[in-house]
Amino acid sequence: MRMFKDTSSWARCAGVCVWYRASPPVLVCSVCLSRGRAWSHTGVRGEEVSLIFDRSKIIVNPGDQLDLDCGVRGDKRYCIWENESGHIYQVEDVYVNVYDGMRKPANTEGNECGIVINSADIEHHGLWTCKVFVVGDSLVGSKNVIVTIKPTSPILELDDGQGSFLVTSEDETPIKCSVAAARPAVGIRWYLGETDITASAEKEETPTDKGGIYKSVSTLRRRFQPKENGQLLMCSISHKTLLVPENTSIPLNVVFKPVEKPVSSFYQISSGSDYEVKLNFSANPAPIRREWRYGDSFENTEASIPIPGADGRYTADFEDLGSGKYTAKLLIAGFTESDANKRYLLVIENEYGETQYKVMLSMHDAPQDTLSGGAVAGIIIVLLIVVAAVGAAGYARYRQMFCFAPVPSPDPEEGKDTKEEHSDTESARGTNTNHASNLKNRIGQLTQVFKKPKKDQDTKLDEHEKKSLTKEEPDKESPYKEQNPDDKEVVYAELDLGKGEPEKKTEVKTEDKTEYAQIVGTLTDNREDEKKE
Repeated sequence: MRMFKDTSSWARCAGVCVWYRASPPVLVCSVCLSRGRAWSHTGVRGEEVSLIFDRSKIIVNPGDQLDLDCGVRGDKRYCIWENESGHIYQVEDVYVNVYDGMRKPANTEGNECGIVINSADIEHHGLWTCKVFVVGDSLVGSKNVIVTIKPTSPILELDDGQGSFLVTSEDETPIKCSVAAARPAVGIRWYLGETDITASAEKEETPTDKGGIYKSVSTLRRRFQPKENGQLLMCSISHKTLLVPENTSIPLNVVFKPVEKPVSSFYQISSGSDYEVKLNFSANPAPIRREWRYGDSFENTEASIPIPGADGRYTADFEDLGSGKYTAKLLIAGFTESDANKRYLLVIENEYGETQYKVMLSMHDAPQDTLSGGAVAGIIIVLLIVVAAVGAAGYARYRQMFCFAPVPSPDPEEGKDTKEEHSDTESARGTNTNHASNLKNRIGQLTQVFKKPKKDQDTKLDEHEKKSLTKEEPDKESPYKEQNPDDKEVVYAELDLGKGEPEKKTEVKTEDKTEYAQIVGTLTDNREDEKKE
């Protein structure tokens, strides 16, 4: 500690200072501070002090343990906790059990100012602030503590306030599920049977007081289908205080006119047998008119049979399956071909409309199933892929983008494997190798033309054919000449492959003669064609 006897020395003690009076009367500056940082009397900067604090809210049920954590890095003097109502709890007093229901945490490392409330109560709800006093300053951190309030039971209600759960299939009927009070607000989900339909709902949360209590209302807007009639509509709420969701539900009563169906056909009806037609349909509410009609066509019926009822060989009946599902029956005694030629209509009417169901009867077998639209589309897609692949392969071969195996000789008498020949003028693109090999195969096919019986060997080509075969060397002797019948006839074909291409001969065997054909041509590079394109 340094003592200053004159006020001129006080200027060297900057910031907030702690002064002591000594005897004889002098002023002593022990430590100088500046907002969380300490200086000694020598002016050297000390260790920086900081708060360790998580400001996220805490949700706790009444009776549960409440942990209020607060730590400090560096030296501190003392710390307190203050709640929203203004009560102050000194941490040192909590640690020596001055306050009932509060105690020291089991671990205070990094939690030097933390306290534990053994059993949370409604009075502990609100904002809690930890204040740590360091030399010359204080560090503060606050967090919101939510002590939950168990929600009231959910209530289902319709928008019309009639308490009726009747919905029309063609209309969008709003249905509400409300929870009067809860802290914090509840989560609400909707289910139709096992299906989650919460996406069709909108939720609204309204605070009821300043204590964080909310009223929650979820409104479901949805067009219900006739097939959903009789299913269970459920509102399910979740909350911190609930171990499992709390649910409320009602059976769904969807009203609709009789549901339409396509033409129903029945096959393999034996002549002379008693045949009963059974047709299922749906309607809600129950039908007020039910009858069978029959005639030469659906548009022109000659008679009708009420259900239940009878008309000669025809007997009509009806069965209620429940949940808006029914079965209409028509029994035909001694079925004949004339019965098969008739057309039958089932007419059903309720309060929401009338529907006619068409029925056809046949003594023949059912037609074979045709491919569905999806199957046809799949086949078309596969065919398009195959065509595209073949086209791509053909184009690649034309452009010589890939290597292709040589085509074997078409002459079954050859008995020899086709050998690949490589061009001496093979370019860096690697295209001439296959070109020469393919040309050899084409020449092998072309030489088949020269296979002919002995009596046709005296026939000469016309001048046009001779010129085409000797286009490159018109001065050479004609490739065809007459030979002694006792000698084997030989026909030569000269192959001119252009620059650097050696002369090639193809031998074709016959039963007793060997012919050679000499063909003159020019091997071109596809690169020139590509340039033109």
